[in-house]
Amino acid sequence: MWVDINTHLELMSSPPDQILEDARSVGVSFIATGTHPDQWRWLEGRAPHLAFGLHPHHLDQDCDWASVLEDLLSRHEQSAVGEIGLDFRPGLMRGKETQVRAFESQLELARSFDRAVIIHAVKSHNEVITSLKRVQCERFVIHAFTGSKEIAEAYLSLGGYLSAGGLITRKPHPRALSVFQSIPKSRLLLETDAPDLPIAGERQGSPAHLPMIGRALARDLELSESVLQRLSTQNAQRLFGCDFARLG
Repeated sequence: MWVDINTHLELMSSPPDQILEDARSVGVSFIATGTHPDQWRWLEGRAPHLAFGLHPHHLDQDCDWASVLEDLLSRHEQSAVGEIGLDFRPGLMRGKETQVRAFESQLELARSFDRAVIIHAVKSHNEVITSLKRVQCERFVIHAFTGSKEIAEAYLSLGGYLSAGGLITRKPHPRALSVFQSIPKSRLLLETDAPDLPIAGERQGSPAHLPMIGRALARDLELSESVLQRLSTQNAQRLFGCDFARLG
């Protein structure tokens, strides 16, 4: 069994039942992540493993999203918080201070519920690290990590995990490959971020592609595919506290 820690089910072009069936057919279990309140409500009942969070791209919400999020976490006892984080690329609607407030309030909520956090960090690693330290959040993964070894070490020192995605299958390899070669294998996770970040040769990602990501990374790490599968699944179970034997 493989575990995809970050799939955006609501953005896929195929129906949810088909996505689930395709994933199951290749032995993949996945976490379906919602990034704003409308997605959170849509995801309920559509996948066994869920994550709810307000993404920095969706901070322009009229509803009391924090109360909605708290209610969802209380009702879904094994759900994670995510995908949340900081994105400081130019042109986003919300400024840095607004993003940091929303991010830290969700980190605090995750701590209060003892939930793992899936973090989006773009041009913001130092600020994400500062927020993690301020809130004392130790149960998290940086999704689709492409940063430096120094940044990776900072996250690992806080207790975090790093996730590899479809970029690993492309040539030339991204800088992050050398990071994944150097970090403890007990902190390594896998994801598709589907439908984004597709593997080489595909136009859209799918959780059914995760074995190909695992195969490519295992080769580069000089591990057998079965060993990486076992290690990454154990890591996901440790971080998220889920029984991923329930495929999908």
